[in-house]
Amino acid sequence: MRAEDFVKLNFGNPRYRDELGSVFDCRMGLSGAGRPRLDADERRQFLFALTGLSITGHEVIKRMIERGCDAAKVEIIAPHLRAGSDAAHKEAQANARDAKAAWRAITGETYGAVKAASWKAPKQEQASDKLAPTMEALVRIEAQIETNTGTLGDMNGRAKRAAEQAGKLAELRAKAGGYARIAEKLKRDEAELKQWEAKVAAAGKAAGQRMPDEPTYTCPSCSVVLRHDHVNGALVEYTAPPPVDHDAAGKLHEYQDAADLMRRCVANGKRDLAAADAAAQALAQIEDAGLAEAPNAEEIEALKADTDELRRQRSELQKTLRELEGAERDAQQADQRTAGAAAHHADVQQWETIAAALAPDGIPGQMLGEALGPVNGRLVDTAFSTGWMNVSITSDMEITADGRQYALLSESERWRVDAMIAETIAHLSGEKLLVLDRVDVLDIEGREDLLFWLDDLASSGDVDTCILFATLKALPAKLPESVEAIWIENGATGKLKEAA
Repeated sequence: MRAEDFVKLNFGNPRYRDELGSVFDCRMGLSGAGRPRLDADERRQFLFALTGLSITGHEVIKRMIERGCDAAKVEIIAPHLRAGSDAAHKEAQANARDAKAAWRAITGETYGAVKAASWKAPKQEQASDKLAPTMEALVRIEAQIETNTGTLGDMNGRAKRAAEQAGKLAELRAKAGGYARIAEKLKRDEAELKQWEAKVAAAGKAAGQRMPDEPTYTCPSCSVVLRHDHVNGALVEYTAPPPVDHDAAGKLHEYQDAADLMRRCVANGKRDLAAADAAAQALAQIEDAGLAEAPNAEEIEALKADTDELRRQRSELQKTLRELEGAERDAQQADQRTAGAAAHHADVQQWETIAAALAPDGIPGQMLGEALGPVNGRLVDTAFSTGWMNVSITSDMEITADGRQYALLSESERWRVDAMIAETIAHLSGEKLLVLDRVDVLDIEGREDLLFWLDDLASSGDVDTCILFATLKALPAKLPESVEAIWIENGATGKLKEAA
């Protein structure tokens, strides 16, 4: 009987029948080619089923929390567990890489766990303790500048008013001071005007002109020329004037122009005299009211110089304040960068913790170790009972015997390894049925070791039924009482041959 046929007969429980056949074909019992049909994950699943250990997402999440993984990130990674722990492990690694990239984006440096743990953004000396005094000094100077500016405005206003008043007073004094001169000139002009008026009148008479000319009338009755009497206005006979003095008539216009000029001079003199009088009155009123007092020019210049110095100090303080505020902003940004880098470093650590937990040597390895524990423990007991090689199944699902890989074993060694693993599965499944083919691959001593081992198993109740198949020349002699030998020849049970 072939090993794979034996596996199919090994257990009647359908829960294991198909699985065991596949696993034994994958070097827990070898197929002819010795090539596995299941990958390592599928072999692990079989071991979990065999040992009754759950590897559900809920169990993995529970163990991750127990390992101190961040609960929020565990919740993020949980959906990826549906695709297996390897997929979740890769997702956690990708998230850790993203967190490292975010750390590099903030710091501009290559991520390193040791460096990231203590990384701080460079920043200038703390400026917050200098901001308040600088601001207070700036406020005081601005208040003093405002006070000085107000004082200067008042002083300049008073100086302007005093200057304007002084100019006005000078103008008024100049006008008032010409009163006597103007009055004297007016007196002369009036006298001269009278002279010219007299000359105009005399020249007019000499020229045969009356001042003014009289209207004449012709009597309709007698044709006598009449005029009005100057006294009573009665009509009297008109008497013609004397003959015209042409020499006097020529001077009349000259005298009239001179008279007109003098009339204008008199009018201007009266106007100037009135203005001088008004200026004298205004001057008296201003002097009676009190003159405006001009501030001291030296005080104004000193206050201007003080104000300019304050403005210079204010400019320096404003510059210093801007620098301090800039330094404070830089410090705050540095603190934010430090906090951001620390947060991303924490993310890296948390994701790497989750990735480590989901790595093959993490929780899956831990759970596999729990699954492999009973298997390898049973194999150790079997090796002690049989005196055969110490067989072990690694976390990579590799089978070794005394540390050697299964592929490097001889045919007899492989058979013994297969038998030991088959018994382990029978024991852990609770079926207590063991079927072994090709027992003849063992030598005489190996067969004796096998029979004594199986007899011990039967005596201890670890197996109920064990079926062995071998191609022999004859049945073995001196079999234990618990062993029944049946000879099969040509497909049917036949006469027993004597022991060789």
